[in-house]
Amino acid sequence: MTFLSYSFILFFLASAAVYFAAPRKFKPGVLLAASLIFYGSLQLGFLALLAAEALAAYGCGLWLEKRDRSGRRAALIASLAVLLGPLLVFKYSDFFIQTLADAARGLTHGRPWALLGLALPAGISFYTFKSLSYVIDVYRGRIAAERNPVLVGLYISFFPQILAGPIERAGNFLAQFRGDYHFDLGRAAGGVRLVLWGLFKKIVVADRLAQYVNIVFDKPQDYAGLSLLIGLVFYSFQIYCDFSGYSDMAIGLARMLGLETMDNFNFPYFSRSITEFWGRWHISLSSWLRDYLFLPISYGLSRKIKAERFLLMKTDFFLYLGGMSVTMLLCGLWHGANWTFIVWGAVHGVYLVSSRATHTLRMRFARRFRLRRSGGVWNLLRTVFVFCLVSLAWVFFRSPSLASAWNYLGSVSFKLPRRGVGVLLFLASLLVVFILSEWLIKNRKSLWGERRIPAPVQAVAYALFLCLIIILAADTSNEFLYFQF
Repeated sequence: MTFLSYSFILFFLASAAVYFAAPRKFKPGVLLAASLIFYGSLQLGFLALLAAEALAAYGCGLWLEKRDRSGRRAALIASLAVLLGPLLVFKYSDFFIQTLADAARGLTHGRPWALLGLALPAGISFYTFKSLSYVIDVYRGRIAAERNPVLVGLYISFFPQILAGPIERAGNFLAQFRGDYHFDLGRAAGGVRLVLWGLFKKIVVADRLAQYVNIVFDKPQDYAGLSLLIGLVFYSFQIYCDFSGYSDMAIGLARMLGLETMDNFNFPYFSRSITEFWGRWHISLSSWLRDYLFLPISYGLSRKIKAERFLLMKTDFFLYLGGMSVTMLLCGLWHGANWTFIVWGAVHGVYLVSSRATHTLRMRFARRFRLRRSGGVWNLLRTVFVFCLVSLAWVFFRSPSLASAWNYLGSVSFKLPRRGVGVLLFLASLLVVFILSEWLIKNRKSLWGERRIPAPVQAVAYALFLCLIIILAADTSNEFLYFQF
């Protein structure tokens, strides 16, 4: 049962009906039961693991709050080890074993090491990060430890977010769970609009692009030339539409239940710098990494380094370099147990550090040639440049191995494709329609001012979206890319 199935529609309607009809004190229990049913319908065997993670987070929060100042740090380390344990075992054990086997191949005379072959629990990366942020926020005193285990369990297992986020913060969600929500037609309509837009992104755009992307990435040797460059651009929009489409649906479903969640994407391909891109892409993850990895690492280094310069660098730049390098490498590893993801994270780390190091030089260059006076042209050039850098890094993210990634990049050229021109034109026109729609959404206030778009126009637009979704859903893959993470 996924968001794209008819069974989910029936499940959601039934859950919402019971939720709004239930007395206030039972509403969190209804949502928790619905979340467990939803997860159990996907992976019943791992339902106990999810419950154990939630109970562990609940218990660790209470334990940390009761500990005195001298023992809290040790309690935090123990809590993080307990909560991270399942993720490390199920997701990374075989990767670590294989890496050690490769490193020791000369000593073992090439004999293969036995792998565990464990199945990956759905959504484990996302609900583990939720439990970690809850415990760390309790440790830092940002929130009080929750006494009601139902609320903690609901926060970690909330069914619209369990598989692919957003990675909501406990401080926001726990307060909302205590409210008494009644059905609101305006809020429900806003949620439905988000769900339809998310479905449009996923089924109409992402799954159409995937049909071309899968072919060129699976057999790049048959599509050498401009076809590979087009495939790379298409993949950039495929992964964006696929993942942001899921996020829109998750936010819309939560809104229909009266709960407001954080935005996860903010038109990232309109970014004019890599730093801005990470402030717009997968916002819940990038802000999580900033608050719980980058800042603590940088602060920890700053406490040890008192000099103005360290290793021939200014101390503040060294702190940024150290914190960002570790953060982006772990960001890549979080996405998957493969060297391709680690390299993808490392590439973005290089982008971010280089952006920081060359900021002054780039501004001088822009002033020297009066580029900033051109306004829109300068911003357009920056946007295109950032998109090219991000798309280049996506090759490592999409490829099954580093060898495949290098092979793909090495085969890219500007030779015209030999076949499939009609398909390319169709997909390109579809992409233009999508980009125009995104631009209109981004600039709706400047276009319409304070006036609302007329209801008939909205109704026609959503009817067209729905028709396209129904027509094209027949042969879609119906699988969100981020489910594998």
